[in-house]
Amino acid sequence: MGFKLLSVLNNRHFHSLLGNLVSAFLNVLSFAILVRLLSLSAFGEWVLFIGTYTVLDQIRTALLQSGIIKFYTGADEKTGKEVAGSAWYLVLILTGVYLLLNLIAGLVLYSYFDETWRFFMRWLGLMTLVSVPFNIASWFLQAEHRFDKILQIRFWQNGGFLVMILLFHFLSDVTLPHVLFAYTIGLTATSIFTLVMGWTKIRSLIYSTKKQVIILVKYGWLIVGSMISSGFLNYSDNFLIRTMISPAAVAIYAIPQKFMEVIEIILRSFVATAQPTLSGAANKNDWAGVSRAFSRYTGVVSIVIIPFIIGMILFTKPLIIILAGSAYLPATDVVRIFLLCAVLYPIDRFIGVALDMINRPLTNFYKNFIKLILNIIGDILFIYFTHDVRWVAFGSFLNMIICVVIGYYMLKKYVPFTAGEIVKLGWAECQLLLEKVGGKLRLVK
Repeated sequence: MGFKLLSVLNNRHFHSLLGNLVSAFLNVLSFAILVRLLSLSAFGEWVLFIGTYTVLDQIRTALLQSGIIKFYTGADEKTGKEVAGSAWYLVLILTGVYLLLNLIAGLVLYSYFDETWRFFMRWLGLMTLVSVPFNIASWFLQAEHRFDKILQIRFWQNGGFLVMILLFHFLSDVTLPHVLFAYTIGLTATSIFTLVMGWTKIRSLIYSTKKQVIILVKYGWLIVGSMISSGFLNYSDNFLIRTMISPAAVAIYAIPQKFMEVIEIILRSFVATAQPTLSGAANKNDWAGVSRAFSRYTGVVSIVIIPFIIGMILFTKPLIIILAGSAYLPATDVVRIFLLCAVLYPIDRFIGVALDMINRPLTNFYKNFIKLILNIIGDILFIYFTHDVRWVAFGSFLNMIICVVIGYYMLKKYVPFTAGEIVKLGWAECQLLLEKVGGKLRLVK
């Protein structure tokens, strides 16, 4: 019976989902603790700083992750070593550039920063450095479909941060410097773990070739633009809210972003398994296969998230109190607007993933750049005229609708699909998943 149960759980989809569940649970738990230990203003500053680090991390991820998945997956041993070594060469170069820019910014812009951000800047470069090994290990493990090992990495990263926060809480007060130190320790411990386990492929650095470096840069560069545009969406919201309203307003606006973790858990899990599938079909010029995979993944995720969205809309206030306390109840309307917007998350995300995997990252960049520009314009106008974060959220909702329509027609130029196929194949995939789970559970019994 135990072996039968393991057969139910031992598959890449489950491991990917479990990894995201563990990561999201620990993230939400850390969030719930910090939001109660820090003041509204201090918590808002932390949200903006971690957003800054995340944008830098996304640039690095964009340059290399998709390229590793595309060129490392299914490659022969020689090519695989060259891709791994070239990826390490690039990540070290880019991290060195981060450190140099961080130093220059700290010296040139020192007088423009307040004391909090002067402290933050001293740690930003270090965080980008110590996170290199576990990041690159995660990318290779994803290419190998080893989501069970990615689960361990996420547990170390998020669990280490949580443990350090709890230690500071029980031994002394928790301040912004303590939070930053705890986060850096979590990153460092995770990287040491991946190095010890031998998952980083750091020894492949000697196999780096100029040819593979150029291939990775050419492929990844356009994806960098796309991911920067996408990553700057939330960051631009937070930056403009802090600048034009206050850090406390940023703290309020951060609440719905945590609600979105529920949707992101499901979305990231399917995206992680969809990327190699879409890339494999595109590499074979199997455009019908690309269309089926895109429609299937988009449809099934869109259907799966609807019950979660309805439940969170119905119980928004109790969930806010559980997550952050009654002081954050002013975020109620913002949360509900975000939840309505989340209905469109799957098709928006998979349009971008499909464009990248069919080697059309420039098109995806245009889509995300349009979204970013519209978002910034909307933020400035709504904040200037209303001074209310609810209108910022409403502007993001309108922006999502416009950009999904634009992305839909962009992808249709290259991949033959229809909205009807998304619904049909998505529903069929849901039924198939339920049958598989039900059949395996009956075997367990």
